[in-house]
Amino acid sequence: MRYIIFTISFLLFGFTKSSSQNLSSDQAAALSRAYQDKALWFREMPHFNRDSTVFYFDRAVLLLQNSEPFQYELLADLYRDITDRANRSHNFIVVDSLAPIGWSYYEKIPESKKDKVLGYDLLINWALIKIIRGEPKAGLELFINAQDLLEDDPRPEIQLKLLKNKGRFYYQYGLPEEEEIGVKYLKESIEGYENSEYAERTEALVLAYKLLAYHYLFEKPDSTDYYMNQFAELLPEITNPFHHTWFSYNMGDILVEKEQYAEAKPYLFKSIRLLEEYNLTTIDIYQFAHYLLSNAAEAEGNFDQAIEYCEIAKNASIEIETKSNTAYFMEKLSTLYALKEDYKTALEYYKEFSEINNIIEVERNERSLRENELEANVLKQDQELVANQQKQIIYIAALTIGGLLLVLLYRNYRLKKRSNQTLEALNGELANKNELLDKRNAENELLLKEIHHRVKNNLEMVKSLIALQSAQIDDPATKDAMIASQNRVQSMGIIHQKLYQGTNLGSIEMKDYFLNLSEGILDSFNAEERVKIEFAMDNLDLDVDTAVPIGLIVNELLTNALKYAFPKNEQGTIHISLAKTANNNLKLKVDDNGVGKVVGIAPKGTGFGSQLVQLLTQQLNGQMKEHSNQGTHIEFDFLLKKSA
Repeated sequence: MRYIIFTISFLLFGFTKSSSQNLSSDQAAALSRAYQDKALWFREMPHFNRDSTVFYFDRAVLLLQNSEPFQYELLADLYRDITDRANRSHNFIVVDSLAPIGWSYYEKIPESKKDKVLGYDLLINWALIKIIRGEPKAGLELFINAQDLLEDDPRPEIQLKLLKNKGRFYYQYGLPEEEEIGVKYLKESIEGYENSEYAERTEALVLAYKLLAYHYLFEKPDSTDYYMNQFAELLPEITNPFHHTWFSYNMGDILVEKEQYAEAKPYLFKSIRLLEEYNLTTIDIYQFAHYLLSNAAEAEGNFDQAIEYCEIAKNASIEIETKSNTAYFMEKLSTLYALKEDYKTALEYYKEFSEINNIIEVERNERSLRENELEANVLKQDQELVANQQKQIIYIAALTIGGLLLVLLYRNYRLKKRSNQTLEALNGELANKNELLDKRNAENELLLKEIHHRVKNNLEMVKSLIALQSAQIDDPATKDAMIASQNRVQSMGIIHQKLYQGTNLGSIEMKDYFLNLSEGILDSFNAEERVKIEFAMDNLDLDVDTAVPIGLIVNELLTNALKYAFPKNEQGTIHISLAKTANNNLKLKVDDNGVGKVVGIAPKGTGFGSQLVQLLTQQLNGQMKEHSNQGTHIEFDFLLKKSA
């Protein structure tokens, strides 16, 4: 029902500031809730899509922020969903910056209307984010404030919620003694949730089973097997792909540890397939699933395959800048090439490993300092013992030889110290330059993202103005032309949204772009239930100058198909594919199984869309072929190398 409300509301109102100001507070609340529900719908399998979740969360927030009076309760509830790590929607750094915004909205709710459970959830989400980001002090403070809100609440479901989150927090806090406390609370929460029917039962049990299975992996394998079996029983109820990928990965890890490689591989392949299918390859499980496959191949004597898997793990780690993982994989590659007797390549990888490891060493914590102090004390004691022994007359000869050796050692030490000081000065200068360069790059990237964000907002404003104008037009042909113009503006707006939300400011991933574009066009024609759009293409990144005209071409073809290919509300399917050819050009195909075009009958409409497609095709040095056989089939060949 909420999805139906969402569709109708979107067609009537849009979501920009100019249109949201015309909504009543109840209308804004209903539409925002519809966007929020759609965002949550996209976090579940089989329609999981992180970008779409972010897209609809952002719409819901923007609508409420531009609606007056401010509805702080709804905004706080929305940010509870956004900062919940089960959603895994926004970038992790971004969600850390959003958590305090959600809490600030909660604080502005009048005391008489505050729901303490809402405040507790916001603080717990924020605390767990801080722990995972390596800020335990801030996380602990937030956790204590959250506990103070609900510790006197007598309701059983609330006390069970507190117990579960205590276990999770203490386990992830990072110290061995806290981890054991966390294990105790997790076990107690399992007993409570297994005998309950609370809404969060499945998610709470899955979380506890995961942490306990990992806790006992090396210490008590039988306990790990037990919790993994409990986890497996819940899998049919789970729609969160992160849990499915983790389960397959952990099963593979357990079996590799037991040297049961043949049994481990299907689990690891499944984990990788799910991560790639749902575009989750930036998660470190993707790296370590390939690493485990590398270990299995090494154990089977297939060193080439082991190197191939380890290379994938290394490249995935470099992409998300997990330095310690990258060093780990570099060292593994050095070992594998040595086993192949390719010592030159092995040495090159070992050098790369050493360089990365040296950087990591600079970032060591206080434990490393304590270890160094201990080593210094032991060395000092050894030196005192040698000094006492040297005082004995019977070792005069040895003392003389030792003195000569000490002179030589001291000379070498002075030379080495001088060399290290020079190297340290050079490294410091290089580090300062790198820090300045990183800062400037970050500032430029932020500026570019802001530009794309503003362009997207301006395009949304243009779209809304066209919508307002078309609402006052009665002529059907003119109204259709206005809707087509809205869709053209939207196709360009989506591109700029992808640019500021993504990690690469110079290119667009086309499959995901087509998905969002088609959703908007289907919404505008209210055709989601009768027309299905399928994409037969792999992930493909294109530069902005190429993506914009191709997006406009596809927009025109989809619009024409929805208007003319399926008359009288007939059902049908549209296929879209885009791929690079062997000579690095592009081939675009758009096919439908509609009524097709009848020879001798003039095309419907103004003809502007066809002219636009022809102009855009020429811009990309392309050729278009069209034929009607059980529908309309259009094919483009773009010669990108010759494009201006």
